[in-house]
Amino acid sequence: MTTHPNVELMNQVYAAFTRGDLEAAAGFWTPDCIHYYPGRGPLSGSHQGIESAISFATKMFELTQGRIEMVVDEVGASDNYAFALVDTKYERDGKKLQMKFVNVSRIEDGKIAEFWTYPEDQYAVDEFWS
Repeated sequence: MTTHPNVELMNQVYAAFTRGDLEAAAGFWTPDCIHYYPGRGPLSGSHQGIESAISFATKMFELTQGRIEMVVDEVGASDNYAFALVDTKYERDGKKLQMKFVNVSRIEDGKIAEFWTYPEDQYAVDEFWS
């Protein structure tokens, strides 16, 4: 059975991100990408353009001092979209957050053009980042 190319794309993005290689991860996004991160914390909002997406990820690593773990439970894809169910653990300032996230990507020419993050508990995420 052949793996869909957008499943491979998502697996490569998560592999790069979880090892902290933001430059490699950025290579899988379009230059004008948009990352939508919900909530009311310092990371929330629409991060437009690859520089903004990299800044978002850099800030996440700074706030957690690199204490981020992600285990991808499932990835699925069609020709235009992909999703990932991710078990995530973050630590910062004595706080811990562990929950599932669903991430949905719109794929354009083999790269991520739009990326939506959906946490299991938005209130817990807001509290964690505040």
